[in-house]
Amino acid sequence: MVKLLSANFLRLKKDKLFWAAVILMAALGVFFPVRKYLDTLQSHYIENLDSGFFAWTLFIGVIMAVFCSCFIGTEYSDGTIRNKIVAGQKRGTIYLANLIVSSAAGIVICAAYLIPYLCVGIPLFGFFAADGKLILLTVVTALLLMVAFSSLFTFIAMICQSKSAANIICILLAFGLLMTAAILNQMLEAPPTHMVYFLDKDGNMASTEEANPKYLEGTRREIVQTLYDILPGGQAIQCAIMTAVHPLRLPLYSLAIIVLATGGGCVLFQKKDLR
Repeated sequence: MVKLLSANFLRLKKDKLFWAAVILMAALGVFFPVRKYLDTLQSHYIENLDSGFFAWTLFIGVIMAVFCSCFIGTEYSDGTIRNKIVAGQKRGTIYLANLIVSSAAGIVICAAYLIPYLCVGIPLFGFFAADGKLILLTVVTALLLMVAFSSLFTFIAMICQSKSAANIICILLAFGLLMTAAILNQMLEAPPTHMVYFLDKDGNMASTEEANPKYLEGTRREIVQTLYDILPGGQAIQCAIMTAVHPLRLPLYSLAIIVLATGGGCVLFQKKDLR
């Protein structure tokens, strides 16, 4: 394992895509607080450091999809994985080494956003307005979410030998998770009532408040909320706007995704016929 990790981290240090992701996130970490501060000067609306601090969760899935599929896919295209097996490395060890390095790369990419954001944001807005425990819990949740994304994309990249196919599947999955979460969020945000406008008998515009048929309640709401909490895309949205209904459940769901994806990936990779 140590030799595999050393080789992977050495390759990571030279990986252009990894450094491009780091630079992109660092640029966004500077841009977001500056843009928010300029908007504050124009609108005179008081902002705080919290808003935007977790915005990176909305696009970390896509970034990890591209990185994992390309980083691991290169090992297939170059024949590296087959050579490792021929050299006596166990398949399970190879799988876990790739997952660990991908997750470590994700942590660095996330830090590349958070550190510049704090360095620029604290002088402009001061410290966090939210409770410190909530911030810490959201940080842990967001990082576990990133590892969950990495485990899903590592699963795909390790099972699919075609680098281009793995890249497409991972990117589509990342966007699909976000789009599904956006739909679920819209369902949950539907108000219990809505205004209906009509013309009265005198021809004047009038309105009345009626029950909203799209409002979810009871068992239906619990089911949709649970799906929203489990899906990585749903967790990404909740972390970004810090409005999780069940904040303590989200890290547990991410851990479950990590365990299931990694366990299933190791089993399938053991049986895979490497050409």
